Amino acid sequence: MKIEMEVKAFGEVEVQGVEDAFKGVELMSVHKLSKDTTLGELEALLTTLFEEIENGYKNPQQCVGKITIRAKKENGEIVYLG
Repeated sequence: MKIEMEVKAFGEVEVQGVEDAFKGVELMSVHKLSKDTTLGELEALLTTLFEEIENGYKNPQQCVGKITIRAKKENGEIVYLG
């Protein structure tokens, strides 16, 4: 099944001559994984993305992640998209 992972880091930054300025960094990845993949394995993949984002953006005010599994019901059964 196709798993989409997204990590965003953002926060306020100082820019001369500007009252309010914000910086944001986003990283998205797509993985083809087995239906037997555990939550722990997903967490390990997400941790890797967090580390990569934080390497490029030191001390963001917020760093958030999202995992998406796309599926639909077809003929009474769940079908994973991707």
